[in-house]
Amino acid sequence: MWIYRHLAKISWKDKKTNQEVCEHLGTRRELINTIKRREIKHFGHIKGHASFLKDVLEGKIEGNRPRGRQRRRWIDDITEWTGKDIHQCTVEAQDRAKLKSVSSQPLEQGQHRE
Repeated sequence: MWIYRHLAKISWKDKKTNQEVCEHLGTRRELINTIKRREIKHFGHIKGHASFLKDVLEGKIEGNRPRGRQRRRWIDDITEWTGKDIHQCTVEAQDRAKLKSVSSQPLEQGQHRE
């Protein structure tokens, strides 16, 4: 967003939101959606192969969990972005055509973690 503000000659003192800056320039924030699509594709790649990464992703590693609240997992982001539970995501990851359709769908602007 810094470069957008610089191009539009909008100072940080002007108290303009990122949304207002994008509207002024006529652009959209594409980076977040690109990252989400790539992460969904990478999820399908991992689920499609039997590997150590798949075991880590599914939580099959031995040992004790540390104290405190459980941290947010990558799986939580995938299920939130696709709007499906982990089982449905896994089934669709096995079918390349379904995975491609899920990863090519436009994601809503508000669907990102802060």
